[in-house]
Amino acid sequence: MNQELQNKLYEKYPKIFGQKDLPMTQTAMCWGIDCGDGWYNIIDTLCWHIQQEVDRPHEDIEKYTKYLEDSELPEATVTYFQQQIVENRKRIIPQVEATQVKEKFGGLRFYTFGGNERIDALISFAESMSECTCEECGRPGTQNERGWISTRCEECRGDG
Repeated sequence: MNQELQNKLYEKYPKIFGQKDLPMTQTAMCWGIDCGDGWYNIIDTLCWHIQQEVDRPHEDIEKYTKYLEDSELPEATVTYFQQQIVENRKRIIPQVEATQVKEKFGGLRFYTFGGNERIDALISFAESMSECTCEECGRPGTQNERGWISTRCEECRGDG
């Protein structure tokens, strides 16, 4: 991925890409985001959803805690808000960090430390989307049948 797009992702999602400056003995993110520019939107959308999944329980706890500051709430409402705080504490997960982002066998590979089943499903979906999206330009694409496997549109493959 070109430096400008890579830096945009690093700036938008500093918590996810916190390993980018670590040495190669600790992470593969030291090599940057190793795929074409056409997958930028897939990675951007994936990172947004991952960060939302990590942040949402904290935001909800803060919201319900603030509601409880109102001393005139009915007892049933107070109980409900307290239950919501307890439920959201159960949903807290550690910050997800990308350990490697690259192309492999014509598809996106997004390896992480941390997460849950929902984040695993988001990553799986993004990886599947990359297999029908041109890695170079982002238009619909297909994987070639011979040689080095890549996902390209007809124009970027040179068929158009």
